[in-house]
Amino acid sequence: MSVRSTNLFWGALLVGLAVCGGTALWVARAAVRNGIERQSGTTQTSAQTSTVASARNLSLQPEAMKLARQLGVRFLTGKNATSLVVGTLRIGSEARLIQMTRIQTDDGESVQLTLDGLLGSLTWDAKQGVLSAGRQATTSQRELIERLVFDSPDEFVLMQIRGSSYHTVARGVRPVDAPDDYDGPLWTIIRVDDPEQNEAKTPASRWRLFYVNTSTGLIDRTESEVQGQRVVAEISA
Repeated sequence: MSVRSTNLFWGALLVGLAVCGGTALWVARAAVRNGIERQSGTTQTSAQTSTVASARNLSLQPEAMKLARQLGVRFLTGKNATSLVVGTLRIGSEARLIQMTRIQTDDGESVQLTLDGLLGSLTWDAKQGVLSAGRQATTSQRELIERLVFDSPDEFVLMQIRGSSYHTVARGVRPVDAPDDYDGPLWTIIRVDDPEQNEAKTPASRWRLFYVNTSTGLIDRTESEVQGQRVVAEISA
């Protein structure tokens, strides 16, 4: 289906956590790869003109701009988009309904997360960091919203507005256990470092590795590290 509409469809959001050998593995899957804008569905994206368009100049970072072009019109200069995602969150064997609203702002984005069984909502933005019902979030709440906010194609694009640094680590990378006749995807690995110095707003992981598929130009995987544990998020169709 061609990219024509400002409607964004996600059939479900699935996040699983498995701990094996001291390594935390987060797997995030969505019905639409990388949140590409498509016609019809339950998640909607709207755009409105920004009064300070120059503050959101995505062309300042070439890697972010490339992905923005792949994802659709919601990153166009002069427009701030709002995306609503409704789905199911799974942590281990537990499943909960989740609603996430992402609002683009002149300095990045503001995210609100409502989770079934959680009193109040979790919020994140560049100015205040993570809050729970307007107060300081617990460690587990902070880790949850950071996984959903930062391990995403949207943040790969919008982090450059906050002054994050981008560095290409390697090109043409394939799995370490790939056989000689491997014909699967290859990746360009890009490291993004968050510049935030305020401890109250600093992400649990200050850096992330984004695996950009060399064929599709989309993100297949992210890696980070939290308290010595490797965190992996896989984004797939």
